[in-house]
Amino acid sequence: MTKRNLSERIQSYSVNRSIMRGNGTAVTVAAFIFVLLSSNVVSVEGWRRSQYSTLVPSLSTSLVKDEVVFNLRGGISIDDFSLSDAVDGEDEFHLVDGNVTNVTDTQIDRNGTNTTQRPSNLTFPATNPHDGSDLDPDGIPTRFLQMKKDNRAEAKEAWEAHLLWRKLFQVDTVLARPHKLFDVCKAMVPHYFAGRDPHNNVIFVQRPAMVNFDLMKRNNATIDDLLLHYVYVIEYCWNILDPSPPEKVMTNVLDLKGISFRNMKNQQYIGFGKRFVQMMSSNYPGRSYKTLIINAPSWFHALYKMFKPLLRESTRQKIVIFKSGEKQDTALKFYLGDSVPRDLISTEKAIGDKKSEIDGRYFLPVNNTSHCEPGPNSNIEFEMRQFCIEQLKLHNETMQDVV
Repeated sequence: MTKRNLSERIQSYSVNRSIMRGNGTAVTVAAFIFVLLSSNVVSVEGWRRSQYSTLVPSLSTSLVKDEVVFNLRGGISIDDFSLSDAVDGEDEFHLVDGNVTNVTDTQIDRNGTNTTQRPSNLTFPATNPHDGSDLDPDGIPTRFLQMKKDNRAEAKEAWEAHLLWRKLFQVDTVLARPHKLFDVCKAMVPHYFAGRDPHNNVIFVQRPAMVNFDLMKRNNATIDDLLLHYVYVIEYCWNILDPSPPEKVMTNVLDLKGISFRNMKNQQYIGFGKRFVQMMSSNYPGRSYKTLIINAPSWFHALYKMFKPLLRESTRQKIVIFKSGEKQDTALKFYLGDSVPRDLISTEKAIGDKKSEIDGRYFLPVNNTSHCEPGPNSNIEFEMRQFCIEQLKLHNETMQDVV
């Protein structure tokens, strides 16, 4: 493919331009990695419809004025999920009674975990007292207005679509439901909260080239399960880990180690990437403080130069790209401070390069905080897994083993 042809392909991706200009930095880069080199061109209208079916491929959505008409084609592949229950708002599980406990910055310890008691009510609505929705005439959070450059009509449409998505997939109560596949999803693709940067922002690390579809198949898991797991993780971040005012942002690290054009030829990989981008860009905008792209291959730099003009200036300022080496190590220590994971430092013995001899997983969870360190087994990750286990016990269920 010539440079000119690739540039023309970039210009033809109207869906990608929508994502790149309107939404968060991390998903912008993810869109570039997962979608840009795909052979399937998606129209803006097609993207708007497809965002509703992000988790359920058999769900098709058509917009008729302000109403949404749903048509089911076949069954739904998500375990224990009932579309009719979601539409009717009826839950098949019991919630823990009580009040939500707000957490402030002073209640977060140096390891990045909350030192206060967790909320006893694990139902979290789409809005919160700090998102600007209470002052907006249409009840739209500021992040959605900024995403649409203060175009109120478009922001209102995006916000209504988000509310519909939350209702369909019962996102408000996702943290109250048992998540048996937590360990399985963690093993399917490396992603973790490493700690906090010097500005007290949560650090979220992802290694998109290491999606393990063989492990997914062995454990009878699906892409739907993985996407719903990401919703679980992000909802945990903004409702339990970092709910304090004002609305917080995170530092994203995208490790491209192992990425190649072969990934772009894998339709399963591309399919997951598209749905991931659609879900995250539509429903969690404006949450990026800085995005560090590390271990970028030389061809990535060339493509990014063509991709860069499509980005908003504010987005370009948030993205920093590095090649592997000492300069990258120095930059990681500067941006991440004491929370830089050892597996990202090239001069350290990278734990991600040597898979576990037990089951080939990227890392294994630890049993107590004495073994925690910044990285896959950070204090934040330990606390989140313990939270998940507690909810499983409340429902008399256990975590599914990874095979």
